[in-house]
Amino acid sequence: MVTKERLAPELAIEGALDEASAAEPGRTSFVAALGYRDFRLFWTGLVVSNVGTWMQIFGLGWLVVQLAVKDGVPQLAPLYLGFVGLARAIPGLTFGLVAGVVADRTDRRRLLMVTQSAAGITAGILAALTIADRINIVEVLLLVALNSIVFSFDAPTRQAMVSRLVTDRELMSAIGLNSAAFNGATLVGPLVGGLLIVPIGVGGLMLINALSYLVIVGALVLMTPQPVVEMRQRRSMIDSIKEGVGFVRRDPVLRWVVVLAVATAGLTRPYIQLMPAEAQFLGVGAQELSWLLAASGAGALGGALATASLGGAQRRGLLLVSAAFTHGLLLLLFAFQRSLLGAMVFIAGTSFAVMLFLGMANTLMQTRSPDHLRGRVMSVHTMVFMGFMPLGQLVLGALGTVVGINNAFLVGGTAVALVATYAVLRAPALRMPMATPAGPRAVARSG
Repeated sequence: MVTKERLAPELAIEGALDEASAAEPGRTSFVAALGYRDFRLFWTGLVVSNVGTWMQIFGLGWLVVQLAVKDGVPQLAPLYLGFVGLARAIPGLTFGLVAGVVADRTDRRRLLMVTQSAAGITAGILAALTIADRINIVEVLLLVALNSIVFSFDAPTRQAMVSRLVTDRELMSAIGLNSAAFNGATLVGPLVGGLLIVPIGVGGLMLINALSYLVIVGALVLMTPQPVVEMRQRRSMIDSIKEGVGFVRRDPVLRWVVVLAVATAGLTRPYIQLMPAEAQFLGVGAQELSWLLAASGAGALGGALATASLGGAQRRGLLLVSAAFTHGLLLLLFAFQRSLLGAMVFIAGTSFAVMLFLGMANTLMQTRSPDHLRGRVMSVHTMVFMGFMPLGQLVLGALGTVVGINNAFLVGGTAVALVATYAVLRAPALRMPMATPAGPRAVARSG
């Protein structure tokens, strides 16, 4: 039997996609994926856990700004936030590709049980130190780095598992609903956090987050196992990483997805983590910061729901590039806002566009890769999120310290809009209709 290793790179890609046979799924309801028991369990756990996560993100950002004030250097708050990004970036870049190989070699459900439990323990430690008022910026950075290691393994595993919980017809629905679970939490979490931060403090918000992980771990326990799909003789770790990266590099669409993802991750998407600095620039407090984050969450939720309803879209590459361009343009306009209301309007639009971009990127990465490579392909996507986005947080935070945070957003938004324009002109494959390769798997609808 002739193996893929003996074929030309182009034929190897075609073989991997033919292995799953291309099929256009047609238009589906954005809630279609909820017809599958395991996906319902998974999604419900994510909703609860994500609300807790965004309460902590809101609280941690405010805590870091207050630590800068406590240290007597309030002007360095954007840089402190940038250091938090660096603490996230190093583990993400170090372990990202290795995590993809582990996801392809492990029962994904069991691996997620480990990662989610570890994340809950880390959140509990952070909560205890904050409540005891024994926290400083060094301890924050160490715990953030530890959490980043955990999620380096969690994110590609979680994303790769979704395509095993539903059929390809409902995959866009599943991806959109997962985005809605995450981005609905960006709306609810900060609003609830803004209401609770006064009576229970930042440490209380972090404690709630630690407890929320019990729900997703419980959901994973009730789900069916996710056995490994062995397609060939197992390779070494290095060769397995090369196989996954090589697949992405040779695919004419996926390599541009990664280029655009790197551009947005490094130059624009850290705007969420830098919102505490924006609140400081606007001269508002913690409650108004929660409103800014909630406005972003509302826009992101809208973008996620729009993604979930686009199951029949064929020109997904064109949607991807258009969303990236719009995201950059709206962040550029956000940079000119000097009122809280104006900032909320434009941050909502920016978040809508970026979630549409992420939904299309996620769908293309999953549908253009076979199951036995999907963990490694998604690890490339995750490494961008876990590595380049926190690095971008450091770069934009440092730039914001020198020229002002809004000017940093102006530079980043302009650059991403230009990269998206270049991509649509340079890569004709992005403008072509694309069928959805359907993976060979059986999925239980109920049980």
